[in-house]
Amino acid sequence: MIEQQNKPGGACTSFKREDHIHDVGAAMLYGFGQKGFRPFHFLLNELEEPIDMISHSTLARMNFEGKEIIFWPDLQRFIDELIELFPDEKEGIRAFYADLYKMYENIVIKNEVIVPPSEYSPRQGLRRLINDPFSIFKMQKLLSTSTLDLLKKYFHSPELFNFYDKLCSAYAYTTAEETPAVLAATMFIDNHTGGVYYPAGGAQMLPNTIERAFERYGGQTLYRQLVDEILIEDGRAYGVRLQDKTEIFADRVIANATVWNIYGHLVRPRHISPDRLKWAQSLVPTFPSMTLYMVISREAIPEDSFPWEIFIENRKIIDSSDLTLYTNSLVDHSLCPPDELVVMAIAPNFCSWPHMDDPTYRSPEYEDQKRREAERMIDQIEQHIPGFKQHIRSLIIGSPTTIERYLLKNGGAVGGPKNQIGQEMLKRLHARSEWKNLYFCGDSTVMGTGAPATVVSGIGAANVILRELHQPEYDTHVFPEEVVHFIQPPYHRPNYISGTPVSVENAFLAAAKCQGCLHPRCRKGCPAGIDIPGFLRRMETKNYIGAARLIHEKNPFGETCGLNCAANHLCQQFCYRRDFSGEPVNIAELERWVCEQAGEEGWQKHEKSTVNGEIAIIGGGLAAMSCAYYLALSGWKISIFAPENQPGGKFPEKMRSDPVLQASFNRDIRGIFAEEIRFFGNQNPVHEADLKRMLKEYACVFITKDQFSERENFDEVKKKSPGLFLGDEFLINGISPVEAVACGRKKAVEIYQYLRNDL
Repeated sequence: MIEQQNKPGGACTSFKREDHIHDVGAAMLYGFGQKGFRPFHFLLNELEEPIDMISHSTLARMNFEGKEIIFWPDLQRFIDELIELFPDEKEGIRAFYADLYKMYENIVIKNEVIVPPSEYSPRQGLRRLINDPFSIFKMQKLLSTSTLDLLKKYFHSPELFNFYDKLCSAYAYTTAEETPAVLAATMFIDNHTGGVYYPAGGAQMLPNTIERAFERYGGQTLYRQLVDEILIEDGRAYGVRLQDKTEIFADRVIANATVWNIYGHLVRPRHISPDRLKWAQSLVPTFPSMTLYMVISREAIPEDSFPWEIFIENRKIIDSSDLTLYTNSLVDHSLCPPDELVVMAIAPNFCSWPHMDDPTYRSPEYEDQKRREAERMIDQIEQHIPGFKQHIRSLIIGSPTTIERYLLKNGGAVGGPKNQIGQEMLKRLHARSEWKNLYFCGDSTVMGTGAPATVVSGIGAANVILRELHQPEYDTHVFPEEVVHFIQPPYHRPNYISGTPVSVENAFLAAAKCQGCLHPRCRKGCPAGIDIPGFLRRMETKNYIGAARLIHEKNPFGETCGLNCAANHLCQQFCYRRDFSGEPVNIAELERWVCEQAGEEGWQKHEKSTVNGEIAIIGGGLAAMSCAYYLALSGWKISIFAPENQPGGKFPEKMRSDPVLQASFNRDIRGIFAEEIRFFGNQNPVHEADLKRMLKEYACVFITKDQFSERENFDEVKKKSPGLFLGDEFLINGISPVEAVACGRKKAVEIYQYLRNDL
């Protein structure tokens, strides 16, 4: 999986600032309940990944031109309050919701939706036809009928039409006239039936949990990498090219990208027919958005406030005054200190904004525009919550350009193409593309806007591939155990007490102290270059296997270095947490602990040797062993020759009086060794004649400085033998264990590149 951000989730992510957790976009989630449209319920149970979800006691409150409308989970209570507001429409409201529920029952409840209808297997389609022979025909009719036309059968009040217009906008970013009537059942009924939820600890905990399963099953992710092109030849996709020109080949490619980023960019125009390219460019996007991330003092919000507040000032059109306020810190107290609240405000924004590649991006004029638009939104909030402005303690402004920069959403649009009639469901991208071995999922596909819908699109794409491979497809079934645990608000996560030894009970809490910096100084301070925020983020979700594997990508001696590293002079010296709390995250201890906790599962599995050749390594220290490990992972057979009778070089001398360090070192050695690595002790072939002989027998030779004889002129030998490489080792010239490991990995890369070019 290749992702340009430093974490999974896209719009369903969070970021931290001085122990305040801000959700990027998705803040109120559905699809977890026991009834209704529940793709997350299926996904997490299928993956057997437990998660804690906070159940909201109310759905939302809308201030509709001065009228207060509360969306209660109890549908009948909501209907009764709606009748009080629109008494002249009493009979129509009751009839509308009665008929709507029947539609919902036939479309959603009787046939649980886990894949898009367009991706049904023949068996799924037949089952649906048998269960309700008219449902498919009804659905097709409702696709071409607008929600407004449906409403006209029940209501006559313009004000009520405008209310549902705004409701469509809140759920699908479309007007009632644009929205296909088939979506009305899910939009207007499902939240009452299935409920609204929030991941305990922040929105980021949801994708982190899915990532935990992905890595447990052997999946690997390249974060901070941007795909520049999908490689296609003769109408067949065979891999991708990254922005740094690296090419990754694959049997199949699945693109979770917008239709506009695919057609003409990821897939170059030469591979696309003119009509298809014109179609993609003609699709109408959802509207761009402006987002404010705020920290406010607790007293700013009235006690009767709702976590989800919608303010509608102009009922006639969708404009920037359709503002939504999310305050999930009211139900999740782990998001910020007790005297504060984190608040997200989001609203459509139709101003002209520069593209992120435009020279005016981040110019003084751009920053002024951001401030003006933010002030306008805050002034609107102030009208509903007097005194709000004076209680703001911090403010981060996200413009539509910001959204495009971080989420690759064209023009800052919050979703893909509008779910409007003419480009709804069956008229969007499908899982199978027009190019062989290229597939699509995400909010440009048949199941459009919102996290639950994109989950369905992903399962649909997986099923299409499984079908082609003649493998069993995912389908609805009864799970023996429910892994989604519902928590009643408010949620309180225990706090890790600094200085407490790391244990199973508190490791995830200690890791949660990391602020997940976008440009982490700690990583720059680590000689091995470990993705420290990445492994700590995984630990926060108890993804200990994924955390250990990430550490071992850069350091096979994770446990040993965790005990022996001068962390306070390296990574922990640069930890951002020092800036506001005075103490760093306990990185070294957490690294050691998680490598031990994950055990054998915390190591990437060695592939069988794929190269017809062998590499010799002279020396058995940390640098030599690290070099051997990474070259073995790349497919080479390795022979290690060391003067000592056991791996480790001079490092075991440090362990004589430290049984804990010795146990950690032994576990690291067990993880490093594989069938492709052979160790020959009590040997030291370091003279020029030995090296010349070995260079004839092996593809290349790596030797550490502590083994090379000073009487021999290495430079002269190297000139005659380009396949010879020299590296630093532990205790040579004051080099530390982690620096020795870094040297070994660096030399492995040099050797790999040399051999690849030579081949």
